[in-house]
Amino acid sequence: MKLTFITIFPGVVEDFFKEGLLSKARRTNKIEVQTINPRDFTTDKHETIDDFPYGGGAAGTVMKVEPLVAAIRKATGKKKPKSCLVILLGPSKKVFDQRMAKKLTQYKHLVFVCGRYEGVDARVEKYVDTKISLGEFVIMGGEVAGLAMTEAIVRLLPGVIGNEGSLGEESYGSIFKLEYPHYTRPEVFEGRRVPRVLLSGDHGKIAAWRKKMSK
Repeated sequence: MKLTFITIFPGVVEDFFKEGLLSKARRTNKIEVQTINPRDFTTDKHETIDDFPYGGGAAGTVMKVEPLVAAIRKATGKKKPKSCLVILLGPSKKVFDQRMAKKLTQYKHLVFVCGRYEGVDARVEKYVDTKISLGEFVIMGGEVAGLAMTEAIVRLLPGVIGNEGSLGEESYGSIFKLEYPHYTRPEVFEGRRVPRVLLSGDHGKIAAWRKKMSK
């Protein structure tokens, strides 16, 4: 899978892929990561990518349409293939969840358009495939949202997680809405003991306990 981030802070994205399983997935060519900076498509000496909005009233500036659209076209090529999905990150009725993460694994190329400031010129929406929110809260830009979504998506790709069987028994997976509690050694810590059923060796009782606890 190819992951492209349209961002004015490419370093934020690059650093995210330097550690853990995402770093390994990149080294083993399970994913390809690309950053495109909208500033590269500006025409003035200050590389201006934002301006004050028409109509006034807003406290800050808005990202300009021209550099963002040029960056999107750079990411997708002249003729965007069906296997490529362009995502604008921002307030939306579509809120990211595990079901959406699984659906997005079907694409070969995901392009994340990361807004900043007060948002992006609304005309940018005509050049993307969908708009997705991470939730009903405000952060400083789309990078964190796009990276969070990326981690949820990439871990579902074949070969990224060492034990792929664990994907079916985790929170929001196919079996459990919320995953059951886990315990490991020591058996007793400051008077708090591991539930005895987990030490019983009775797999039927353990399965029933886990199902009950997940509910």
